[in-house]
Amino acid sequence: MIQRTLSALFFLAGSLAALEPERELKDAAGKTIVKYVVEAPANPAPQLGLILCFQEHDTPTGNDLFPVRQSLLRQGLSSQYVLLAAAPQSRKFGPVDHAPIEKLIAWASKTYPINPRRVYMFGKGEGSKISMEFTMTHPQLVTAAIGYSWGAWLMPSELTQPIDFVNQAPELYLTLGRRDLDNHLSCVRDAYPRLKAKGYHLIHREFDELADRSYHPDSNDDALAWATRLRNKTLPPSAEETRLLRAFNVKPPAPVNGHYPTLALVGGTPAGTVLQKLFLSPDATVRAAAAETCKHGIFGAATTAALARLT
Repeated sequence: MIQRTLSALFFLAGSLAALEPERELKDAAGKTIVKYVVEAPANPAPQLGLILCFQEHDTPTGNDLFPVRQSLLRQGLSSQYVLLAAAPQSRKFGPVDHAPIEKLIAWASKTYPINPRRVYMFGKGEGSKISMEFTMTHPQLVTAAIGYSWGAWLMPSELTQPIDFVNQAPELYLTLGRRDLDNHLSCVRDAYPRLKAKGYHLIHREFDELADRSYHPDSNDDALAWATRLRNKTLPPSAEETRLLRAFNVKPPAPVNGHYPTLALVGGTPAGTVLQKLFLSPDATVRAAAAETCKHGIFGAATTAALARLT
């Protein structure tokens, strides 16, 4: 019992010690737009991703940076992402927070070399709600959302134009611990059929041992490994990404550790189109490297089908 208590205290101390100070994003007149906490790699990789981490109500700004940070460290991805947390405008996140979050993303994109096709959200409780609702209503800004312990209601209208869930809509991952609070259990389980009925591609997972928290290495690693392999469906590759793809037009470059990391970096259907061509190469080494690359990214249903034919 004493050992478990000490471990919990050390865990808490480590979380608090790593938390960056809260800052303020201000407009030209000096008025605060939103309070935030940011963590950026000391030696960032080119084309950084951005993960916005939203906390439960009545908890400190940046409270849910820790599970994301630790998962990226375990996966060897910490140098590839900026982590950013926003404070709500009032006690809980809601539609009033959308405009400040838009401005915060714009600020981060100007401050760091963010690839706009690699922007994701992660949240718990009210942070889960804002993550999913903002993502669904801003598919041009966010690629995917991961939620813990709470659902979502606000979705885009289809009165004038239907949503193309395959080629345009973001992806969602909803996690529930079966030891969570009763109202959290019912909320998440109600959200799943509602979001599926709308048409969203949604992963829903429940864990027996998980309670009312977002730090859970098994689900954190699974969700973030999935999300960070996705690319925004609505945005074309940048000029630099297009250059990386064109390198495969004539003769593919040599594989690195058995795969093509530049194709994994670009990701999405644009890189998938290149992979489908490589699957047909007469060179067995090229075909094998192209197939291996599919472990490192998500390239669309057509690429998955082509990979299945290859095997």
